[in-house]
Amino acid sequence: MVIGILIFLLFFLIVVLYSRIKVFSSITLTQEEQVIRIACYFYRVRLLKKSIDLAEEDPDHEESFQEILSLLHKSSQNFVRKTKDFHETVSFILERLRFHDFSWRTEIGTGTAHTTGMAAGGVWSSIGAVTGILSAKSHFLCKPSIMVIPLYNQKQIQSTFDCMISIRTGQAIYALLKVIRKYSVKREATI
Repeated sequence: MVIGILIFLLFFLIVVLYSRIKVFSSITLTQEEQVIRIACYFYRVRLLKKSIDLAEEDPDHEESFQEILSLLHKSSQNFVRKTKDFHETVSFILERLRFHDFSWRTEIGTGTAHTTGMAAGGVWSSIGAVTGILSAKSHFLCKPSIMVIPLYNQKQIQSTFDCMISIRTGQAIYALLKVIRKYSVKREATI
């Protein structure tokens, strides 16, 4: 009886570790809303559904343009430093990701035709670079859908990014443990 229970538990553990977690992500950036929506599913059972509003502001505190630029500069430096620290872990995670859906649509307009053309070209190159890195490191099971629409006589920017990825549960747990281990080692080294 005990051996039967142990075999069942071992079989159940193997099935769970080799199963895939599917993550649906949607990012919408417009002048009216800046929202990230994430939903995680395991065997079609929703584990998480979260909507993050990036536009929430503190009404008492209004930052100047210079403060926003300095904050953005510090954040980007910190992001680059952390990205270098976790390059191995990020590569490990990206190698195990499978993209089932990938679409990115951006509408951009600066008000004049020549600057709109330059901005659209910059957006195309940025999106192409991100998609190229993802396709080189990950497995795309779909053809990426990328659209950049220039709005020549309008001042507007609107971007929508939708994707569905999956990763095996065991690989996600292992990657999480690697991140925790790497973070704790860095933290101990700085104290």
